[in-house]
Amino acid sequence: MAVYSIITQRVDSATSHTIRWHLDFPSNRQTIDGSELAQDGLLFQGWLLNEGKSAATLVILNGDQVLPIPIVRARPDVVSRVLEQNPENHDLLYCGFSERIKLKHSTFTLGLIQDGTFTELMNGSVEGKFQILEGKDGWLFLDNDTNKSIEQHTGKLKLSRTAQAKWKEYLVSLNDFSSSSGTPVCLLVAPSKETVYQEYYPYSFSRKAPIQKLKELIPESLNFILPIKELQSLEQRSFRVCDTHWTLHGARLAAQLVASKLSSRSVPELDVFSNDVYQNRKSRGDLGSKLYPPQQHEEDVLTNFNYRRCVVFDNNVDNFGRTIVMFHQHAVFDETLLLFGSSSSYTMFHYLCRLYTSVVFIHTAGNVDHKIIDIVKPNCICVQTNARFVVKAPKFNDSVVNYIKQKKDNGRLATAFTAEVLPRECIGYIEYFKRILG
Repeated sequence: MAVYSIITQRVDSATSHTIRWHLDFPSNRQTIDGSELAQDGLLFQGWLLNEGKSAATLVILNGDQVLPIPIVRARPDVVSRVLEQNPENHDLLYCGFSERIKLKHSTFTLGLIQDGTFTELMNGSVEGKFQILEGKDGWLFLDNDTNKSIEQHTGKLKLSRTAQAKWKEYLVSLNDFSSSSGTPVCLLVAPSKETVYQEYYPYSFSRKAPIQKLKELIPESLNFILPIKELQSLEQRSFRVCDTHWTLHGARLAAQLVASKLSSRSVPELDVFSNDVYQNRKSRGDLGSKLYPPQQHEEDVLTNFNYRRCVVFDNNVDNFGRTIVMFHQHAVFDETLLLFGSSSSYTMFHYLCRLYTSVVFIHTAGNVDHKIIDIVKPNCICVQTNARFVVKAPKFNDSVVNYIKQKKDNGRLATAFTAEVLPRECIGYIEYFKRILG
């Protein structure tokens, strides 16, 4: 469940200055778990001294709702410290409030109704860890992320000379490795959602964007996939409305493009998924879950197949260093695919493990570990990263052992899964993956 921040700001007005009040909770920038916010509501606790003669009602405005907060709790501490009087039997002893409010909208106002007049005391909002950019027709996009997606798209953030030099070194090394080893290699860059669906994005695309510069650096002989046009022309929607990642249909196409590049077969020849069955379900996604209230949209879910049935090993490491081995004896190619990928790879598993007998996935975002190549001895390799990551080039000589050691040192290793019966072809490298967990 998402974690949200509560942002509060007192209203500075002549009227509000005459009212003595304080809010204990929520405090400004207080964090709260999304499940608590949805199930229990947000706690409003504090005190208000009504020193006038007429009755007053404390309320929360949230959308079109006006929600009263009863001022009924005894606060002897307030009478003692603020009024500097004996709290016993004092007229203003019951000046406290403590009420949980289930908010239906992300913004709210705390105010006072007295003598037919409403006085704003405080404005507040519920915000996710990242700001979300709302495009047309409810489409959501990344904002203020560490990769500066907007600045990349608009060309304000360019691919630096240093990054270009490192990319050239990486690309040449990748190409030379493929040629010298005779191992087919392809580089798949998952496009950013805003480049595929520009019509929903508030900003115009610039030819100075880093991804455009990267395309100029690709050697002609390297198998390179940046499927913007293919995803745009796909019959089904290729990206999720409330998520940064492609839909299952986009993932299917990406998997077919990878297999096509690494073999002599065309994409239509690799369409072995025509009998797949999908069901429409509402999904929040990694963007919709960061809004409050969470935003959902209907997305297709594959119901007749799940790659988890093919998993024979999963080290359950979070993010970088995650290692998953899948085996499907009825796949199209009786080969082993080694995939150095990122988050966009995961939905591709549903299709890749039906194209290749063995799929070995290492979460590195395109970084290459030669020790793993030597041990797995794959028939072909795909390195996959996301377009928003290209401002920093991947490494051609990296070590998954270092990722795992770092997480082990931080106490962040979960229990690995190993199937009771392992395919003979996978035993050697699965034993290695188990050993490096320690």
